[in-house]
Order: sequence, then structure tokens, then C-alpha cells
Amino acid sequence: MIKFVFFVNKQVMTKKEYIEKLTNLIINRVRFHAPIVTDEEVDFALLEVVGIDPALPLFKFEKPLDSLFYAAFCKAKEEVEFNLLLTSKPLVSDRRIKEMKNTLVLLEEEMGSILHASIEALNINYRSHTKFTSEINEDYIALNGQKITLDYIPYYLYKKGSNSSVMYEISEFILNGKNFLLSLTNPYKQNRTLEFEINVILPRGYYIFHNDGESVEIQNLCNKDKAYFNYNLKGAKFNFSCVSGLESSTHACINLKLKIDLRPLEQKKLYFNYGENKYVFDSPREALNFFKMSQTKMNEIFDLQVQTKDKKFDDLFNRYIPQNIWLSWLKNTIDEESENFYLKTRENIAKNIDGSMQINEGFEGLKEVRFFRNLGWKRVFIVQSENRYLFANKVKYFNFTLLTKEIFSKNKEIYLSFGS
Repeated sequence: MIKFVFFVNKQVMTKKEYIEKLTNLIINRVRFHAPIVTDEEVDFALLEVVGIDPALPLFKFEKPLDSLFYAAFCKAKEEVEFNLLLTSKPLVSDRRIKEMKNTLVLLEEEMGSILHASIEALNINYRSHTKFTSEINEDYIALNGQKITLDYIPYYLYKKGSNSSVMYEISEFILNGKNFLLSLTNPYKQNRTLEFEINVILPRGYYIFHNDGESVEIQNLCNKDKAYFNYNLKGAKFNFSCVSGLESSTHACINLKLKIDLRPLEQKKLYFNYGENKYVFDSPREALNFFKMSQTKMNEIFDLQVQTKDKKFDDLFNRYIPQNIWLSWLKNTIDEESENFYLKTRENIAKNIDGSMQINEGFEGLKEVRFFRNLGWKRVFIVQSENRYLFANKVKYFNFTLLTKEIFSKNKEIYLSFGS
């Protein structure tokens, strides 16, 4: 609950300064504090009936609203949107209350038990530390307190190394959300203990978290969307706030910490997923197969590579543009400029004609085009000749340059001439 005094550093504040301080505290409360939701069901329909917008934060104010707080709330509402619920009779006129957007007077004795429980569950104005700082603002994996920087390899992030005599391999990839695959090995004849931590930043919002021991259900309280953080281990400790000093925050995260004991020569494999579905793999082999599926899926998306006389263009199209797009997907964002460039350039190199591919013979400097088909790369070499032909499987097709599904299925190497 917000409490204020008129003294700062033993000096009396002016009325203007006091209102400004109240305003800032209210704004910070809305911007940083998420509700501490109990296990009780929230009746969103009932909230709407009484005039509370479930898509906005709910600020419950129990003191009688006087002119100072009225001024502060008015200024705060100019900066941030929220429901203001007054549960004591205001000391300002009804007219002034009605002029405040998303403001409702509802006395405690007027509430039924269901409405009261729903309001308490969504209230952001609860007792908490007055001082808090944003400490966690990035996705990371840490071993013994040391954050591990993963390197980009198409199409995943990877790092292999050692920490406190424990060998590790870490992969991060995309498929049905964001995935992490880890292998920890103790190569020595002594026991080893490793402090493991993983942090995944959530989009800004208001959430409720339910942990059943295998996955954390993440529900957005405003739009009711759900996501899951799936894990395959026991004894993990969780934190869901990026802000120290707050039990719950609009700056939310999934932060997992665990002490891992490794016997001599023991290897442990860990798997985590953050996505829209709840599932747990029964074995490390399943997680590894899932990783392989992700790579196949990415190659099917970025299914065209080229070699031209311009190496800078080759690097741009084959590596850097797909990398920019993929890294944006990893961060739940879209690199629209890179995606548009890739799609337009791809269409300019080769067009899809009823499932077959036709390479643009006017594309300057083209030496080789690689297509990902049938779980493998098919190489099409552009050769110089007076004749127009396609050569594959020891057969030369004159005046024919269309790459059909049948040709792709039977050949890994194809030679193509557009004639002189």
C-alpha cells in the first residue's frame, strides 16, 4: 500500500512537489508492479460488468481520495493507462470523479465475494519494497555465475567449453518456440558441483505463473494468452521478476537456478523449451532429434543459396541476411527489411512454377544455385555453352531448363546452360 509523508531529507515539501512525488510513485507502480495473483479464478466477465477494463492494470486505492491525491492521479493518468478503483468514499465531488477515465467507486461492503477475490487478485497497489532496481534484462545461460556467450552457426547458437573442470556443450535453436539443449560432463574421478542458471525474458505484460514440476504455465492476464516453459529436471528454484525488490513485475522473466551434482565421469543432459505448447521429452535422444528437425525446418525456409562472381553478394544472401532474420525470430521480433530483401532477391534468382523451379537466366554473374530439396542440397551448376540444355543423370535435355521435382529427387548435381 502506498504511504507518504511531507518530509524529504528533513525538509518540508511544497504542495506542487508533493503532488509530483505522488504522481511519480503512482506511475512507477503502474509501470513496474504486476499483480500477485492467488490460485483463485479471476472473473474477467464480472469485472467488465462493473466497469473495470481487464486489459488495463487495476490500481486499488483504499484511502478517501482528497484533492492532493486527485491531482496526482489525474497527472498519472496522462502518462499511463490504468483502472483506478476507489474503495472508500472520495472527498472530492462526484463530477470530478466522473471526469477521470477508467475510474470507479466501489465500496468494500458493496462487493460480493467473487468480485472481491478478482479485484484482490489483480490489484497492483500492494505492500512491497519501496526501492527496487531492474537487474535482469537479457536472455542468458550461466555456469557458476559466469554467463556463456553462444556463437551463431546456421541456424542455432552454440558453445563448447569448460567451467570449473566441467565440460559443457550448449545449443539454442528455434522450433515450436525457443529451445535450449545442454550436455554437462565431469571428466574427472572426483565429484563436481555446478551452479546452473537460465534466464528467459518475457514480453512486457501482466502474468500469472503455475508450476507443475515439469513446466511453468505462463498466462497473460490481459489477453489470456498462454505460453509454457518446459524443463526436464527436479529441484529447480524459479524467479519470475526482472526487478529486484518486487515479488511480481511487469518486467517479467523465467529465471531458473539449480545446483547440479556430477559423479566421476558422469554426463547429464538438460533440455528447456519456451513456447506455446506444453510437452516434455522422455529422453535426450528425443531432444536431439527435435534439434535436427529444427535445422531441417530452417533449411526448408532458407532453401536457396548461390555462388556468383560477387563474393560480397554471396555472403550477404547466403549468410548475413538469413542470420539477421533468424536472430530476430529468436528475440520474438521481425526484421522486416531483411525479410523483404531475402524474398525479393530469392524471387529474382529462381521462380516457383507449379512446384518446379526456373532459374533466372538474366541474373548477372550466376555460377551455381543450391536448392534444399528432399532433406538435402541439390547443386545446379551454370555452364557456358552455345546450346541451351539441362544435363542430369547422364542425360542431356536440349532446350529444357525447368528444374522439376523428379529431376531434384534423382540428382544431387545438375548442369544448366542457357545458351549463347
